[in-house]
Amino acid sequence: MTQPRLYLDDPDLLTFEAEVVSVGSLAGRPAVVLDRTAFYPEGGGQPADRGRLGDVPVVDVQEVDGEILHLVEGAPPAGRVRGEVEAERRRDHLQQHHGQHLLSAAFEATAGARTTSFHLGEETCTIDLEKPAAALGPQALRAAEAEANDLVFRDLPVTAREFSPEERAHLPLRKEPAKGSRIVVVGGLEGGAIADASPCGGTHPRRTGAVGAIAVLRASRWGAGTRVEFVCGARAVRALAEATGRLSAAAQALRCAPAEVPAAATRAAEDGAARRKELERLALTLAALEAERLAAAGTGPVRVVLAPPTSGAPAYLKAVALALAARGRVALLGAVEEGRAHLAFARPRDLASPDMGERVRAAAALLGGKGGGAPDAAQGSGPEVGRLEAALAEAARGTG
Repeated sequence: MTQPRLYLDDPDLLTFEAEVVSVGSLAGRPAVVLDRTAFYPEGGGQPADRGRLGDVPVVDVQEVDGEILHLVEGAPPAGRVRGEVEAERRRDHLQQHHGQHLLSAAFEATAGARTTSFHLGEETCTIDLEKPAAALGPQALRAAEAEANDLVFRDLPVTAREFSPEERAHLPLRKEPAKGSRIVVVGGLEGGAIADASPCGGTHPRRTGAVGAIAVLRASRWGAGTRVEFVCGARAVRALAEATGRLSAAAQALRCAPAEVPAAATRAAEDGAARRKELERLALTLAALEAERLAAAGTGPVRVVLAPPTSGAPAYLKAVALALAARGRVALLGAVEEGRAHLAFARPRDLASPDMGERVRAAAALLGGKGGGAPDAAQGSGPEVGRLEAALAEAARGTG
């Protein structure tokens, strides 16, 4: 087993000296085992550290059968080597992981919501809570966020060490240790109340203030419980900058002040919906007129390639086809939009045949696409625009 694990006692230790014990391989890369290491291996929801062993980049760190394997890019080092842990990545993971402890404690304290799992992602982090999303509305999220940040701003001491069974018996553990006896305790041991106590083998700061800040981004239903997405520390600063940039861009597009964006966006959405309704009404009117013109032009099935007046060929074709069917005609219509051929077939409801679903599937197959629908009305499309006339001609066979 790799000993000692320097990151457990000193999370701020980023450089160290060690001896190479052995070199193997893992996932197709050389894997170096040291007699001591400050590199944290992936585990407990926390990604691995990165850095260097001498001049060789460390691209991953994994624990296998009690040994910490340092996966390197290039020729593995030998003998005495200097290890350097990437500072920014270590600080980021420390902020996110300890921030999770504080947020999980806050959700238990304010909402009685217990954390079941944690994931530290590249951009954001998540915790899964047992409580259903319906019971954790915006007010509950903000309350837990405020409680967690209060723990940060109070800059409480953090103790992370092995505790004896007798010591653990006096700790208000959020959960029992799955393995080992290392507990992370927030506050309490230097006087005052213990704010949180939880088993963990990850990297944690000496004081809660190192987390900086905790921002709850959103919550969503996750099985029977809730998944909460959050960021801490430098990520919270970046998230604020990105949100401010998006808000400014929206305000510019809507020609309003940033504080007026919600109201302006609501007005724009309502105006857009009204315009779409009016366009739909006009399109249906135009489709009815087009169907009237086509129905008056002759007898028998109407087979034609139309030029829709606006975008939305499928909807327009369907409206014309149904209007023709209502006038007692079989409609085999096609159109081309944005390099794709579209089909809309329909027949009067009092006709027992032909089956429009079968016809449109066969025609769409000739276009290199797919289609389907009911026996009296169906639609399809395909990329072979040049075969549209042939597909309509084939569909018209045996229709009278």
